[in-house]
Amino acid sequence: MSKINPLFIFFALTLAFSCKQSETTTSPSWSLEPSGERIVLPIDVQTSNVSVGLQYVEADRPLLFNVNPNANSLQIFDLKDQKLEKEIRFEPEGDQGVKLGYFHVQSLDSIFVFPEMSPFVILSDTSATIKKRLRIELPQGYPMIFPHNSYYVSSPAVVGNELFVKVRADGRVTDFTQEKLDTIALLVAVDLETGASRLLPYGFPKDYLSEGLKQLEYSLVYRQGSVVASFMGDHRVFTTSPGSPDWETKDAASGFLDASMPTIAKDVDGRGFNQYFFAKSRYESLVYDPFRKVYYRFAFPTVEVESDEQLMALRSAPDAFVVMVLDEELRVLTERRFDGSTYLPSNFFVGEKGLHLSINHPDNPGNMEDSLAFELIKLEGN
Repeated sequence: MSKINPLFIFFALTLAFSCKQSETTTSPSWSLEPSGERIVLPIDVQTSNVSVGLQYVEADRPLLFNVNPNANSLQIFDLKDQKLEKEIRFEPEGDQGVKLGYFHVQSLDSIFVFPEMSPFVILSDTSATIKKRLRIELPQGYPMIFPHNSYYVSSPAVVGNELFVKVRADGRVTDFTQEKLDTIALLVAVDLETGASRLLPYGFPKDYLSEGLKQLEYSLVYRQGSVVASFMGDHRVFTTSPGSPDWETKDAASGFLDASMPTIAKDVDGRGFNQYFFAKSRYESLVYDPFRKVYYRFAFPTVEVESDEQLMALRSAPDAFVVMVLDEELRVLTERRFDGSTYLPSNFFVGEKGLHLSINHPDNPGNMEDSLAFELIKLEGN
């Protein structure tokens, strides 16, 4: 009987391991799989097929809300019948006037509208009636709230008579030190009767800038009295116990990102900043799936760019991205790398069947210009 060369065994095992790594870096018992199942929602010529704000709402049937800035409206799509059910058109001026920016549907009778770069919160409903126009009194050093619906998503939450909402501190990223960062809050609680606000005691990690300057973007999930946070330049995720401001750290690194997260030079120029922001390893939105009781964390591997044109194209046509799945203990169950030019990672929603990703990437040959179109990405496993 001939003997098997030990080197052959070594290389075979190495090859098998590397192939497996390219598919997933975690447990093989879970996986994210494109299902081929699509939701296609017809739109009119006034509506872009790339949304600036989506929200899934479970009413007596599943609904998807979409911001249509061209018509200053909120569209309500029936996901079961895949059709536009209603368009809530807001008057741009006058006593009932509002300029749509961001929104949050608490219920069909309580729709919060946040005009962009405005100190007001507006409460409305599906009739477009303005029930309340509340001026927010933010603490000094915080010029705006930031409940963006598609960028570092951090959905607001109504807690008692207060609205917990993401807030942005004033200042350029290159002006921050860790000492200054330690004074910054991530969330503000707005009194829905008076508009008065108070900072909530959740802040950045105490070592966030220990290796150098990083962008200060973050995504938050508030649920059942606890906060879960993901920061752009940190592999870890953070959580709190109900009522406690102290972070508990969880390791949640993607195997597709750089092991050492990129930093920014103090004297960074415009091109360098754009390269950091659009072409370097980073984490983006963190969202919760209440049906499967998992979190999805979006991440972007480093991309090699050869020209300014290619770099600027990444703004609207991002390259490869990663979706990670974390359980309720924030353990990584699996992750999948999606190639660029098919799915648009800024346009997604979580529904009863799972995560739905837009297929309207500008470079996708199957891009549907007359529809909002999504493919179901199923979480499969035990």
